[in-house]
Amino acid sequence: MASLIVAGGGIAGLAAAKAAALAGHEVMVLEQARNFTELGAGIQIGPNGRRALEELDAWDWLRLHVFHPQAIRIRHGGSGRDIGRVPLGEGFRRRFRGTYQVVHRADLLAALLATVEEEPAVSLKTSARVTGFREQDGRVTVLLEDGTELRGDALIGADGIRSRVRAQLLGDRPPRLSGHVLYRALVEREEVPAGVDMENVNLWLNARGHVVHYPVKGGTMFNIVASVNEPWGDNDTWGEPSDAAVVKQVFANAADEVRAVLNTPRSWMRWGGADREPVSTWGRGLVTLIGDAAHPTLPYLASGAVMALEDAVVLMRHLAQEKDLARAFRSYERERQPRTARIVNSSYKLSRIYHATGLMAAGRDVFIRLTSGPASFDRMAWLYDWRP
Repeated sequence: MASLIVAGGGIAGLAAAKAAALAGHEVMVLEQARNFTELGAGIQIGPNGRRALEELDAWDWLRLHVFHPQAIRIRHGGSGRDIGRVPLGEGFRRRFRGTYQVVHRADLLAALLATVEEEPAVSLKTSARVTGFREQDGRVTVLLEDGTELRGDALIGADGIRSRVRAQLLGDRPPRLSGHVLYRALVEREEVPAGVDMENVNLWLNARGHVVHYPVKGGTMFNIVASVNEPWGDNDTWGEPSDAAVVKQVFANAADEVRAVLNTPRSWMRWGGADREPVSTWGRGLVTLIGDAAHPTLPYLASGAVMALEDAVVLMRHLAQEKDLARAFRSYERERQPRTARIVNSSYKLSRIYHATGLMAAGRDVFIRLTSGPASFDRMAWLYDWRP
């Protein structure tokens, strides 16, 4: 039994901890905050994500908090009409042998935390900000901001898009700004105006912006995300309060329903949209990366958190099969890099397509109409067919 240290106690970090424990190792999770909490709002989880959660023994904790939408409606921001629809009912479930669900990020984190706390081989340490590491004598020493040094047999960097572990491993540039700013809000279901679709995931496409909304917390809350063309500047704050004035300006002439949605929240949070170009190396020696530390992506395929869950399951298998931790890490990285690179690149392309104008927008809409309904399943197969 090896002793692994996980830097980061978010979705990726807790999933990695559970995976390593299931593979037979001891794990210490280091979280920089005082508590295990998750910012943001909703997450969409396809059949691949549910399968990963089942492998990590977290699905039974989460299933009571999910909402199962009937469809994904892709809609024209100006007219309100449906451009296309992805049905998520029985035909979808038969094709992908699984369900499509939406959930609040905090509920997903709570489910992972609950299943990690069941593992006697996992210890959790908060207020522990990792600043670096060093490899020495076949082990890894992790350095904390308060001067503490912790020793383990290996290190998994799960510390997000601005990962300190990644910075030391790769020395690469800061995250790539997309030119988009994302605004998120969460409201009670009772606050949503009459006439707003509450049974489906709605994706509104508009010139220079798009909006996604759907219920979370078993249908009791309503999640709204708006992405607009807007420079983020030099602001290094990950999230900050906002009045979403830019969003309302972009959608000033949009359909009544989407404007009603955007006028509902009393408060918003805003983030600068960012990712990193895929790289071929996530680690070296006894150190590797997982989740956003390895492959941060824009949210336009709704797959960032699910990729972290998949990462953990693949890592678990290689840790169980290979006694040499460095070899297990390299095998895990080789398996995951092509798929996550496709996610990053596809999400980046969608960031341009969703906010298109003129001929590009018209061509986009024609393509969506032609591949709507059950025909959309083939287009999604590469994403949702993944199995452990």
